[in-house]
Amino acid sequence: MTTVEELYDRYPDVLYPGDLRDVPPGWMDIVDKYFEVVSPLMTDTGYEVVTASECAGGLDWTWTSPLSAMTEERHQVMDREDILLTLRSYHTCRECGRPGSGWASGRRIVTTCEEHGVGERILDRKPLMRRTAHGVVRYDAVADQLVAVDPTGV
Repeated sequence: MTTVEELYDRYPDVLYPGDLRDVPPGWMDIVDKYFEVVSPLMTDTGYEVVTASECAGGLDWTWTSPLSAMTEERHQVMDREDILLTLRSYHTCRECGRPGSGWASGRRIVTTCEEHGVGERILDRKPLMRRTAHGVVRYDAVADQLVAVDPTGV
């Protein structure tokens, strides 16, 4: 499992100390996948993580960059990678990085594997989807990719 220190060392041009302080350890591998794509694209653009924390079982992730640095290509890639990162988090155990699902414990919802699950498992069989500027997508955990969905069925 990737550590937060490794990510800071690997991506010094886009990550600043403290950016990932609120990200659970099990999600560091999916953050690494994100930066494998984003770092080369956003180096020297003023890219900066604004929010990186757990919220309602998923990763709440926002960033900023000067508008002048954002080309159409960067926008498209960043939109895709942001959605992919968030949807991956809903399928990844926050503790160990293994496949996970939602668990409700009191008012708190977390994504964990069976071993780390506490409370009641959330059994919603409907896949998570996101609307994008180019249509609707869902996350295919087996293929680890976004899949286009017919928007009329959503």
